[in-house]
Amino acid sequence: MNQRLNNIIGQFSVQPAQLKQIAKRIFLYFGCLTLVVNLLEWKLLYLPSIDGQFAHMNHPFFKSPQERNLPFEDIEIQHDGIVLKGWFIKQQNYQTAPTVVFFHENAGNIGWRLEYAHQYYDRVKCNFVIVAYRGYTYSTGTPHQNGIQKDAIAITNYVFNNLNIDKTNIFAHGRSLGGAVATYAFYQRQENAKETGEMQYKGLIIENSFTKVADVVSNMNGFFKILSSFIMFNTWKTIELIPKIQNPILFISSGQDEVIPHQQMHKLSQAAQNTSQKFHYHIPQGDHNSNWNYNRNEYFGTIEKFINSINQL
Repeated sequence: MNQRLNNIIGQFSVQPAQLKQIAKRIFLYFGCLTLVVNLLEWKLLYLPSIDGQFAHMNHPFFKSPQERNLPFEDIEIQHDGIVLKGWFIKQQNYQTAPTVVFFHENAGNIGWRLEYAHQYYDRVKCNFVIVAYRGYTYSTGTPHQNGIQKDAIAITNYVFNNLNIDKTNIFAHGRSLGGAVATYAFYQRQENAKETGEMQYKGLIIENSFTKVADVVSNMNGFFKILSSFIMFNTWKTIELIPKIQNPILFISSGQDEVIPHQQMHKLSQAAQNTSQKFHYHIPQGDHNSNWNYNRNEYFGTIEKFINSINQL
């Protein structure tokens, strides 16, 4: 009886060589899955062009601030072996006016943002800086998280060191992916200022952004909710940085956001425990990209009020 039992067990036993083969297959399958997911992640997260449309193909008035008769300077930043390009759109009193550094979304070129920049310039009465991340518009390189984080620091340093503006009155504003980029830039500048005494951003504006990339992915597909923490390279964990931000923050959210559930903006706000002041502006009918068009007076008026209120502190 015992011999028969041992024979049966032996049929199901796995030899060391077989274990190695199984381990290799699991490793190979997991590696392939990781590669596929990250390729898809990269393709979904970074979209420098949509349907093959690049900046030089934009419609009139969406190629350069010059077409709109806006006073501006071209920005060119050489760092990390690449070149970033963008615009400094400046008020007549640009040396004393507040300056907003806008960190753009994940899709399309910065020419698409010119109508938004024009409205910002006219209604908020501030200087407006926008620079394309690596791989976007006319900037060279390939977008990825570590690289764009370096870009954010380079853009920030350029604004504070190279522009003839009021360095005590600079704000960071980021929408969607740009919210994560702006938060990172803001935090890095804040921490450097503690060590060097250099000027830092006066306030932060986060709009229709996410807690972390994994939360956006898991909202689309529950399967990746389990795997995302292990196989995603572009994490953008804003939820971990926001509690460390000390200067005032304005949170702008949209009730009809079809890309990022507005509850993620609520979580970011809840996590901002150390900011000196929190402001909220919710647009119930607003969507992900064009919420500013729903009520331009109210939208830009809220930003102007935020900037002015911080300046009065």
